[in-house]
Amino acid sequence: MIHLLLFGRQVYLKYSADEMSVYAAQASFFIIMAAFPFFMVLLALIQVAPMIHEADLLRFLLPAIPDRFRGLLIYLLDSLRSDSPVALISVTALAAIWSASKGMLGIEKGLNRVFGVTSPRNYILRRALCSVYTLCFSLMCVASLALLVFGSFLQGMLLKWIPALAYLSGTISLCRGLVMFFMLTIFFIALYTALPHRRLSIPGQIPGAMFSAAGWALTSLAFSVYFRYFGSYAVTYGSLTAVILFMLWLYASICILFVGAEINWFLLFYREGIQISQKKTASDPTTKI
Repeated sequence: MIHLLLFGRQVYLKYSADEMSVYAAQASFFIIMAAFPFFMVLLALIQVAPMIHEADLLRFLLPAIPDRFRGLLIYLLDSLRSDSPVALISVTALAAIWSASKGMLGIEKGLNRVFGVTSPRNYILRRALCSVYTLCFSLMCVASLALLVFGSFLQGMLLKWIPALAYLSGTISLCRGLVMFFMLTIFFIALYTALPHRRLSIPGQIPGAMFSAAGWALTSLAFSVYFRYFGSYAVTYGSLTAVILFMLWLYASICILFVGAEINWFLLFYREGIQISQKKTASDPTTKI
């Protein structure tokens, strides 16, 4: 236990020395800027999809959205129906990808700082790679919020449609959490391996990825608990409550991502130190075994 506390203190000190909170704030800012055009593109794509009708969409979304936001959602859907979907999708998609890729570029800079990389990749290659990871990151954020924040609502809808599954309610909740944890772990392993401009082994990224996945799950669960038990406070403090909480959730999630990277760095440092010590011991004929 003492060793674990000392390890946590070392991770915290390096996290502070590397100024990871600054990189997390930079990444959060650009990702939040991209969130609004991203949702506009999503709603526009839904509008042009022939198999999805606005009435069905509202019937599905309105029960999961706080009362203060329902009028705004209806207004957005009406505006999208009157505007040109093709022009809207093309312009807002470019704005969303550019802004969010800047956020992913901030994450890449933070990971390079963690692993001591001073010579980054070619700029075009970096932006292309960050754009790909931006799409994956957006999907992970949406999936995380959908499964953990709106998971109870989706589970209730499923049980309403198939009442025979009522006795499996606990199992469904457990499977929902395990699937989310597995998806996030795979994503973080890929992120930690590919984004830093340094050759890193996939197995070496598993501990930090599992820590980050668990951290994301806990922060999303806390976000869900707030909306379940304290959502009525939005009437007092205004409709910006959910937006501010989303910003805090995203910032905390990216901070957790960097903490996971710091954990991987320390484990890599310990492994390399042991390997160097073993090589020196093997090459020194005077060493007693």
